[in-house]
Amino acid sequence: MSVKSFKFVSPGVFINEIDNSFIPKSADAIGPVVIGRSTRGLAMQPVKVESYSEFVQMFGDTVPGKAGGDVSRYGNYQSPMYGTYAAKAFLRANVAPLTYIRLLGSQDDNASGDGLAGWATQATPTTDRDTNGGAFGLWVFASGGVGAPGIDLGTGSLAAIWYLEESASIKLSGSLAFGNAGLAPVDAANPNTVAALGCAINTDANGHFTVEITGSKTGVKTSETTTFGLDDTQATFIRKRFNTNPQLTSLPDQFYPSSSYKPYWLGESYEQDLKWDGLNTGKLVGVILPIVSGTNGPHKLRQASREAVAGWFFGQDLGGNSGAPSQGDGVSVAYGAYQPSAMPKLFRLKGRGHGRWLSENVKVSIEKIRQSTSTTTEYGTFSVVLRSLLDTDSKVVVLERYDNLTLDPTSPDFVARRIGDMYNSWDSTQRRLRVYGEFPNNSKFVYVEMNADVEAGATDPLLLPFGYFGSPKFKGIGDNISQTAPVMSASSLANSFINVVDTSGDNFLNITGNRGASEAVTAWPMCGMNPEHNTSWTALSGTLDFPRDRLRTSASDGGLANPKNAYWGLTVTRTSASTRPDDSVMTMNGLLYADFPDDPLASSYSGRFPTNLVGIEAYSYAFTMNDIKTGSNSQAWEYESGSYAKGTAYSSGSYTDLLNQSVNRFTAPFWGGFDGFDIKKPDPLYNAGMSNASSETNDYKYYTYKRAIDTVADPEYLDMNLLATPGLTLPNLTTHMINVCEERADSLAVIDLPDVYIPSSEQYYANKTSRIGTTPINAATALRDRRIDSSYGCTFYPWVQTRDANTGLLLWIPPSVAMLGVLASSQASSQLWFAPAGFNRGGLTEGAAGLPITGITERLTSKDRDDLYESRINPIASFPSTGIVVFGQKTLQERASALDRINVRRLVIFLKKQISILSTQVLFEQNVQATWNRFKSLVEPFLANVKTEYGVTDYKLILDDSTTTPDLIDQNIMYAKIMVKPARAIEYIAIDFVISSTGASFDD
Repeated sequence: MSVKSFKFVSPGVFINEIDNSFIPKSADAIGPVVIGRSTRGLAMQPVKVESYSEFVQMFGDTVPGKAGGDVSRYGNYQSPMYGTYAAKAFLRANVAPLTYIRLLGSQDDNASGDGLAGWATQATPTTDRDTNGGAFGLWVFASGGVGAPGIDLGTGSLAAIWYLEESASIKLSGSLAFGNAGLAPVDAANPNTVAALGCAINTDANGHFTVEITGSKTGVKTSETTTFGLDDTQATFIRKRFNTNPQLTSLPDQFYPSSSYKPYWLGESYEQDLKWDGLNTGKLVGVILPIVSGTNGPHKLRQASREAVAGWFFGQDLGGNSGAPSQGDGVSVAYGAYQPSAMPKLFRLKGRGHGRWLSENVKVSIEKIRQSTSTTTEYGTFSVVLRSLLDTDSKVVVLERYDNLTLDPTSPDFVARRIGDMYNSWDSTQRRLRVYGEFPNNSKFVYVEMNADVEAGATDPLLLPFGYFGSPKFKGIGDNISQTAPVMSASSLANSFINVVDTSGDNFLNITGNRGASEAVTAWPMCGMNPEHNTSWTALSGTLDFPRDRLRTSASDGGLANPKNAYWGLTVTRTSASTRPDDSVMTMNGLLYADFPDDPLASSYSGRFPTNLVGIEAYSYAFTMNDIKTGSNSQAWEYESGSYAKGTAYSSGSYTDLLNQSVNRFTAPFWGGFDGFDIKKPDPLYNAGMSNASSETNDYKYYTYKRAIDTVADPEYLDMNLLATPGLTLPNLTTHMINVCEERADSLAVIDLPDVYIPSSEQYYANKTSRIGTTPINAATALRDRRIDSSYGCTFYPWVQTRDANTGLLLWIPPSVAMLGVLASSQASSQLWFAPAGFNRGGLTEGAAGLPITGITERLTSKDRDDLYESRINPIASFPSTGIVVFGQKTLQERASALDRINVRRLVIFLKKQISILSTQVLFEQNVQATWNRFKSLVEPFLANVKTEYGVTDYKLILDDSTTTPDLIDQNIMYAKIMVKPARAIEYIAIDFVISSTGASFDD
């Protein structure tokens, strides 16, 4: 403080203390980037987490694999997700944040063949539906099994879908619903029993169907006949009787023993839909038909991951008390002309990167809808609440909520401003993520897409979210199961077809199915038709429908005590009277087929049934609160689609009448989320499915990994000091990891070597000794042949065993997982520049890995350790008395220098990064001595502290006119030189034991 700053009033001595010895605050801690799969979370973008509890909240817990169960419905947990273990190992030390990149299937813009992400059955269905694979649906009717000529089956509901591989066939077996169709009987004593595709078959006396499935692959043949029901409370329930694991269709012995091979899997089943219609029990009629239109269908989902979306929220009718509601364009029309779909679209919610998880676990409620009560604005308010999909209105589980939102684009509570409207998109040309949007995202799950007119303030300010468009669905067939009579001649019988033709010609059941010659007999009425006359018969008729969301019809549904608490729109309960959710809702709104439009309601599609979306309804329904009416008393609220158009709805006078009764909330689903993974593989990104010949266009797995690695290539995009992709062993990709770290010059890549251990998710081996795919000497030779010479990479050998904390399951994990924990615990106990090895900091048995390590895949001899270390592979050794320990710390640099050790490379990375951050404080300051002195005052205390902590033994900072010369000043450059002597770790200890005679003197 200058003496001029003192205020002198009376005589005395004035003393001020000036401390120039402070150590500047270090920059925020920098941690690793880990790339891997997880059960949920934002995908294909870096997400920083500060603790493992935060990681679990965002990405889920560790996954050890071998989960079994219903893979088709509940997801693929058959292979370990090593990235989750690496995150846990590192974060438990609490030394720095970790950045995680969750992987979802991605593909290059020019991908084709195996370069396409996703999955498909091995063959696309063709005319011969019996034997060429694809998707096959079971429709059930409540016709009761008796009929007469011209019987109308009524409405058939889709109960389930089987996915068949090439050369597999499926047939429904049992008694024909309407007599003998002339097929060879299953039971000779009962001529009405058949097994065929496309036949109307009765359930048996117990209300069960029987299905026969046959198939073969690479010499393995299988045939099974299964009797099942549709009641999910019974042991005979369809999901308990059929294979629900798509991976069992893989090549025999690829991932599972050939005895486990199945030529099919059961995909979706729609219990909620059947229960609501009373079609899950009792005497039913069923028919199995393929689901396909051209080459499209649910059997073909070869595409990259995509985000789930909620259907567009639209506004209320603003007809007011005139009795003549408008149709969204300000033109008054009669009630009977009102259409919810004509109301103005307002906004919709889109997932931020969760893929399939969002549509299977989250729904959105709009609640507390209020008209404006202010004289300063006409805009009303509402809340957006993200809820757990399987909660109920009596037990609401809130994930996020945003209250007092408005559609006023000038308001701080504008819905897009409060929730956020930013999203990421990968730029394949510049190899980086681009961010679009105006308002930062506050939601972990979604962002807002606004209608451009609303965003521009060009819509009526009275509009409020009052309804939504349901998810798109396959078109059903209405009264078009009619069939033309076959030509009744012996020559035509062998190639007769079952024709199920929609006269509109654009639905997913516009198909033909070949019965096959073996099923043809003499007099052949069409399968399932009334056979009273061999030459004259009447066709069946009826409706085939696909499931759609169930909507609340009464405020008392679900046993709600207070009808004002009812959320209208989507309901997930097992029946209208039930208080329990139905799990089948999870897969109700999946992706229909590959490359389905993100917005089928976009202006580029005309009308409700876009002509270029063959077989698709752009939306399955349009829910609006305008269609809520009163029931038997003023509190018995009911929903009846079309009631507003009839003039019987409560809001027929004005929408405010309904809101004033506190009927102001509804719920909508998300639809269309997809992970882009091949669900037929235990590990959809498995190494064995790639090769060094893989490229970004011919292998989606390769592209997915490379894109994730390239995401972190720019050091100005995010900070990191370690990079790991646990379990990835493909040499081309692990070398790419090292190259990225070297180009950044601020990170160390921890890579895994190929074939050290081959988990069951890579290949099935009956002999477990085959899981050790290499030897220490072969691994050393293979690494030398790769000619990697970089101090920005390191590797370890072999794999280690850990115990999953949640299940107690023992599993083998790659060494990169354990090393993330060792590097973190070493830093926690000392500093990051101490060697992460040895008994003090590398003792895995003692907990240095952050995870319990119980074994190693291969015990190394002294010679093995020498062979590995000479080739720059750090051994993980097991000793009888001291346990399992990391016994090396070399980088992959071939030339001998201080940087061929991990502790020195991490020290230099730390110094460069921290000094770079400190240097920004003088950037753009005047290039004069005072600035030089300020720089030195920032850096020298930092270096002194590193020396005190044994990072360097000595250092020198030179910044004067000998480094920053007049010529450099003219170029706007300040040039400093920092010289350091890094502290070396002791790796070898030599001790001489001298045995002396009794009379010898130790002083000699």
